[in-house]
Amino acid sequence: MRYKYVRMKAGIGLVYYCRTEDRKMTPRQVIDEMAALGYRYVGNVPVKLGSYGALVEYDMVFEL
Repeated sequence: MRYKYVRMKAGIGLVYYCRTEDRKMTPRQVIDEMAALGYRYVGNVPVKLGSYGALVEYDMVFEL
């Protein structure tokens, strides 16, 4: 099995996004795009916590 990780970051109001070369993508857009490439979403891994334990960054995990 091969895995791919996509870093999601919190923006204003803890709205998560992934910045690519030409646009910002929401988590749902990332899942749809990765599914079109044959990947399956399997979960996420917390990367960075902010004040009071708020999740600031996480990696979405996809399996091929």
